[in-house]
Amino acid sequence: PPANQAGRAPEAPAPAGAVPPTPAGPQQLSAAKAQALQEVETALTAAREAQRSGDFAQYGEALQRLNDAMTEYNSAR
Repeated sequence: PPANQAGRAPEAPAPAGAVPPTPAGPQQLSAAKAQALQEVETALTAAREAQRSGDFAQYGEALQRLNDAMTEYNSAR
């Protein structure tokens, strides 16, 4: 096939009747992941509230809780 302006051959079109892959539907979280996600949401809310109030000590603590919660979420199965 002739090269396109970038000097590469154009991509071949999908064969007629080909069905594009569909993304996976919503996945169910395990109990451990669901609990960890709740902790993430709670910590994020606390961080936002502390930031709004200007309490930087509380904000720092909330960020640490958020970091811990994210670590827990990422390691949960």
